[in-house]
Amino acid sequence: MKIDFSRGKWDLTDITYAYTWRFEETPVFVQKDDCVENLKNDASPQKYDNVSILTREKFPFGTRISTRCAFEGDAAPLITIAKQMDTDSRGVKRYGEYLEIVLWKNGVNVWRMNFIDGKVTWKKVLGVEFPVSADELHTLTVDVLENVLKIDADGKKMHLYVNDLYPEFHLGLDACEGIQRFYDMTIEKIEG
Repeated sequence: MKIDFSRGKWDLTDITYAYTWRFEETPVFVQKDDCVENLKNDASPQKYDNVSILTREKFPFGTRISTRCAFEGDAAPLITIAKQMDTDSRGVKRYGEYLEIVLWKNGVNVWRMNFIDGKVTWKKVLGVEFPVSADELHTLTVDVLENVLKIDADGKKMHLYVNDLYPEFHLGLDACEGIQRFYDMTIEKIEG
């Protein structure tokens, strides 16, 4: 699956807007000529729209997701690996058990999000520090293998052992904590 987020090049056939149970808001991306982006939103507790998309289908171990993205300031574009999607009482797609692989100005973080008693809790499971420039195009890639995430951020490689990865999962992107732009998303089968 290859999605080009340029104007007129993509639709919601294979992906859907889906939102973490952490936040009530359900904003959508703003379309630019060559990408999509989120917006500043002073009415939101986060001060920016938190916008996510996930694949409609689930994928198995041995799947790679990659995106080309950019961010401003302290923003943090991320790849999401979600255990499942549910539908709330308003018909909105939601997810609560997931991993976030985050690119930001100080490197890469991975967060484990758990959904317990109707609330999302989080724990940082990886933090790798290196400078990442704002306002430039970056490539973030994650290989989801059995018990291992192989992460590549602009050629900087890291591996994270996760002994209880979901055997099937939805994949997607999330814009939060600042202005971010996504130019594309590619999902493909790989050899372990």
